[in-house]
Order: sequence, then structure tokens, then C-alpha cells
Amino acid sequence: MRHMKSKFTFFKAGQGSFYGGRIWLHEPNQVFTIVFDCGTSPFIAGNNQSLNNEINNFKHRPHYFPRNNDEIELLFISHLDYDHVSGLKRLLTEFQVKNIILPYIEKEHRQFFLTSIGDNNDPDNNLTIDEYISLIESPNQFIAQNSERTRQFYIKPNGKTEIEYQGYDNNENQSDNVYPRGTLNNETTELINLPNVFVYENDLQFFIKRNWEFTTFAKSVSETAIDKLHNCLKKKLKKKATDNLSLDDLKNLVTTYRKEAHKCYTDCIGDINSHGLVLLHGPIRFEHLCGDIYTNCELNNFHNDNRYHRHFFDEHHFNNNNRSMLGTLLFGDTSINPGNNPIVFPKAFKDKLVNVHVVQVPHHGSSKNWDFAEFEALNIGDNVNRWGNRVIAVCNFGYGNKFGHPSHQVLNDLRSTIFLNSQFSRLNIRYDIIHQRP
Repeated sequence: MRHMKSKFTFFKAGQGSFYGGRIWLHEPNQVFTIVFDCGTSPFIAGNNQSLNNEINNFKHRPHYFPRNNDEIELLFISHLDYDHVSGLKRLLTEFQVKNIILPYIEKEHRQFFLTSIGDNNDPDNNLTIDEYISLIESPNQFIAQNSERTRQFYIKPNGKTEIEYQGYDNNENQSDNVYPRGTLNNETTELINLPNVFVYENDLQFFIKRNWEFTTFAKSVSETAIDKLHNCLKKKLKKKATDNLSLDDLKNLVTTYRKEAHKCYTDCIGDINSHGLVLLHGPIRFEHLCGDIYTNCELNNFHNDNRYHRHFFDEHHFNNNNRSMLGTLLFGDTSINPGNNPIVFPKAFKDKLVNVHVVQVPHHGSSKNWDFAEFEALNIGDNVNRWGNRVIAVCNFGYGNKFGHPSHQVLNDLRSTIFLNSQFSRLNIRYDIIHQRP
């Protein structure tokens, strides 16, 4: 039998997102560190310090398996909005990041995300305006300058509704413990022939041996939403409708007219934030699994909430000929609202959702990105529910945000399962797993 342990956490990022954890293979005594997004919005006082503290906690906290705190095996970035990447430079410089995975967005579209930066006057910020501009201008150069050995993987949304995933490598003796599977794309001009840079079609997966799966799906940006933001920004600069905005114009906007530019962004935010990378990950091919979900929370009312303070589960019934996954689904800021550029999963991805145990609510619980009927139609956690284990919905948001996140509708629809992950509370998921040897 092969023994594996894991612990993942939705950290206290406030109005942002920081999720990560570690997987320990007892034999041959290896630890793999995984992160999905790392950022927060600067407009809530103390948010950035909260994120800094959580990065410290992630790096230095004690573990119940051997420590491996200076490496990140897989760093997934859902999209380039400031509140999801403000901690990126710190991760790249303080950890040895081996692989970073992010969606590819054309430069003509991604430059408009500069307006997501908002009021950046907090001295605890990890990413300055100039650094954020350089990230948007050239993500691959920014990553290479801060972590030259990091392998970069870009996923190119292609609009296809039918995708086939290759699955894990059947060669049990393959040399790499962590490896990608998917279809390479050699037609992305901006990234051709760059060292340590790989572009994939929308079928990229990573695997740890044949025991843990990471499956991605990327949603393309809405050109209609970009046009709407473009026109709003032109009005702020008193430009004609026929004029175009250069990168210098956008730099001027976010440095000199920051509030005006951010107002355009917030007016369009429901539409703009409907793109990005979705990640589904979890253990596969296991014989027996047990674990628990518990909180660390500064708010007294949650300390008395037994639903989440300690939730134990035992999943030995998820054998299914060693093919099942017990998964966590991370939506980022994508949309499942039919009226707002919704994400439409290919059948191969959607079929995996029945085994999801923990799901991140899209876009901080925004009403513009939410539809309960569509959520139910995804059949998330159907296999989990059959055995009496509730699916946990996690909403990342910051108390004091001015967007009304999470919406009353989301709170009502998910009232029996939702956990509010804020600058005051984190949620932890631990697994103890037994795999059968082949």
C-alpha cells in the first residue's frame, strides 16, 4: 500500500484569493507544495498585512509531515487582476517556484486589466504599480526576471466545446514525479522559442505520479466587455470614440487618474471578471481516504459553529475501480451566470465534477457571476452527496468591500453549506489517503 497525506488551506486574503497546501508521499518521503492565486485588494485597511502574514504562515508554520517550505511545485494563477496576483512577486522571490501555470490572454486585451489596481497606497503592498505594469506588459519577462528557473505554462483558450484529456501516464516508472499532460500549441507568436516557456491547448493537466490530478480549463476574455471598458476609459481621457488607447495612455490612467480608471473597471467588473483559469484537483486511484475540515477564525461566532469547526469524513467507498477523484474546484473569478459570458465546461471536465467535495464560489460571491440553477445543473458533488458528505462552498471576500460581495442571493442559495473566507478566517482541508500499489 502507498500512504499519502495532504493539507490545503483557503487563507485569510480578504478581498482577494490565496489557496495552497502540501502533499506528502510517505514513500519515497517527498513533499509537493501547491498554490492557486495569491493576492488581495489594497482598498481595505490591513488587507495587505493580512496577506503578508498568511504568506509567512504558509512558509513557516509547522506541519505534520516533513517540512519543504522553500519550494512550490505548482503555482496556478487564475487571471492577472491585481487582487489575485499582488503577492506573486513575493512567492517568486522567496520560494523556488518550479512551475507556474496561467491562462494566455492577448496583450491587446490584458493591458486593460491595469485598471483593476485601484487605490494602491498601502505601504504593505507586495507589488508596486510599476511592477504590476511590467507584469501586465509581459508576464513571461516578469516571471523570468524574478525567478529565472521557473518553467512557465500558458493555457490558450480556444473556444472548443469538446476536449479530451490524456489522463495520467501509465508508465509507473516515469522519471518525473510531477509532469504535464496535454497538447502543445506552437502558434502563439508572443511566446515562441522562449526558454522555459510552454503554451498548451485547453487540455492541460498535471499529475503527481498516478496519485494526484490537477485538471485545468481556461475561459477566454469577453471582447464585448473589453470594448465597454475601453470606451469608458476613453471618455475619462476625453478622447474620441474612434481613438485607440496606447499602453502609455493606460499607464497614465493608472498613475495619474487612478480613481477615475478604477471607477471604469468597477462599473464593468461583472463582465470583465468572467474569464480565467478554473482548476479541479484531488487524489485519484485511492483505496481508502479519511480526513477533516476545520477553521481558524478570529470571529467568535464561527468558533461556536460545529458545521465547520470540525467536520470529519470517511471516503473508503470511493473505490470505483481506483478511478475516482475526491476533488476541490476553484472557479477564480469566472461566471456561471447565463447573462454574463458564462463558462461552459466540456463534457470531459464536467463529468469530473460529481466527485467534488469543496468548491470555491465564483468571483467572491458576486451576483453578476452567479446563477443557482446553473450551479445545480453542474451536478457538483453528486457522488459525494450519495454517501452523506456535504459539499462545502467557500466564498473568498473581504469585510468592508464596496462591491456588495457576497451577494444576498449567494448567501441564501448556499446558506446550509457556505463558509465565509475573509481576512479573519481560513478553512483547512486534510486528507489521509491509502493507495493500492499497481
